[in-house]
Amino acid sequence: MATLSPIKEQQRVRTLQRLASLPRRKKIMHLDDIHSIGIVARALSDDDKVTLNQFTRHMTNRGIKVTTIEMPADTATVQDHNGLPTMDFIAFFIKESYDLLVNIATADDPFGLYVTMKSRALLRVAYDDTTQLPSPLAEQCYDLFLRGRGPRVLAEYLTQLLTYLTQIRK
Repeated sequence: MATLSPIKEQQRVRTLQRLASLPRRKKIMHLDDIHSIGIVARALSDDDKVTLNQFTRHMTNRGIKVTTIEMPADTATVQDHNGLPTMDFIAFFIKESYDLLVNIATADDPFGLYVTMKSRALLRVAYDDTTQLPSPLAEQCYDLFLRGRGPRVLAEYLTQLLTYLTQIRK
């Protein structure tokens, strides 16, 4: 079984590269012009869940629809043989169109990359840890990186994102 691991990894990378090469419409928007946000997450901590719920409430109060998909800690039931999420698991999320898609998992996480590239979003955002080597695949996938030194702190990341979105000229 272990001998198939490199083959599965190659197939996963090939699938992600193919998705990254597809043309798509892009648009950077001011926060006031955003009507829908998609959030991609992976096994959030309790503190991150509280932060995400506060962010979702804040955006909902602004009239912005927020949809979240989270890869659970037990991934066996929601992944295919290559380690990518099954269509049954992500179908509810990718059928929607988003003005903004925010990946709160790591930028090079296969789940986050796959869901992001399968989704229809005008602006794709991810966090990039500058202490790690950049992923060429993630650079193809995302339109905006919020860079930081060290692991992502969700409250700071979302606050920084809102700051940038309010600074964009209308």
